[in-house]
Amino acid sequence: MKEKAEYLHGGDIYHNPVDLDFSVNSNPLGMPRRSIGEAVRGIKLSGQYPDYRGEELCRELAVWEKVHGENVLLGNGSAELIYALCFAVKPKKCLTLAPTFQEYARAVQAVGGQTEFVNLKERDCFRTPDSILAAIEEDTDIVFICNPNNPTGQMTDQSLLFRIAAKCEATGTWLCVDEGFLSFLPDEENYSMKRMMGRFSRLIVLRTFTKLFGMPGMRLGYMLSGNSFILNSVRNSMQPWNTSLPAQMAGVAALRDKDYVEKTRLLIARERTYLCDALRDGLTDKVYPSHANFILFQAKPDLAKRLQKEGILIRSCGNFRNLSNRYFRIAVRTRKENRKLIETWRELKW
Repeated sequence: MKEKAEYLHGGDIYHNPVDLDFSVNSNPLGMPRRSIGEAVRGIKLSGQYPDYRGEELCRELAVWEKVHGENVLLGNGSAELIYALCFAVKPKKCLTLAPTFQEYARAVQAVGGQTEFVNLKERDCFRTPDSILAAIEEDTDIVFICNPNNPTGQMTDQSLLFRIAAKCEATGTWLCVDEGFLSFLPDEENYSMKRMMGRFSRLIVLRTFTKLFGMPGMRLGYMLSGNSFILNSVRNSMQPWNTSLPAQMAGVAALRDKDYVEKTRLLIARERTYLCDALRDGLTDKVYPSHANFILFQAKPDLAKRLQKEGILIRSCGNFRNLSNRYFRIAVRTRKENRKLIETWRELKW
């Protein structure tokens, strides 16, 4: 009998019942009210099939992202798009960072490929090094860059990203930039690679509703590219009707709620500073700077287990490549929740 596959991510509240979940990095405000209302309406309409291409949502996304509608492809979360991309490209050799989101390497492995890693240095706060350029070779089929990176919260320097894209163009390598957390930045337009899609034909950008719009359970993500060949190849690698009617309708409503996004960005910026200051005040061994809605830090190895006994779930990062069991990640949540975490943490007996 085969063993159950190991679950590698946060949010496992079904097997670890807790009061507060800091292990997932979605919006602490939850889904926008308009999205909830539209999702409920979508359930009532679910006696019919959803639009298999989600064209209304794609039109809204085109306006939101300032791209052409034909440059947008919907997915059942960005995870489906990562796997579908690998099934379309069938990479034999992939390059990515370590640590980073584990599903890139797992998707490559699923199609029989191998992944090489650029190990990020702790002394450099896990920033992407220029040496990644030399690692992109003629036989590199695909490069995955998470920006900001998960779990480090670090941004890859913009000029380096441009050089990576140029190197991939020269070597015929696909470059997938996962911007799932970029939307929490108020000046995200200055950092997104989507504006370079016309310049780099091998460029693919991933975005998601899971994080900014707080709807991980709806499973809704999207891919942007100026390359119609790769979009069609990925589409043909996915099942039809891959995004549900409630998800599509919730997504349309979310994009029309501009106040929600601004409120979210202000909250994350304020609470990230609050949490970082608290963590540095005698709670951790080291806190790393973050541009995302989560924070990576070092602490005692049994911290997660101790907090879980108190009803709080945080993300242990020991199963990330290039990290040890002394690394943890917490999401930035509301002041009430953040204060509860800090107060509970300080009361632990070591």
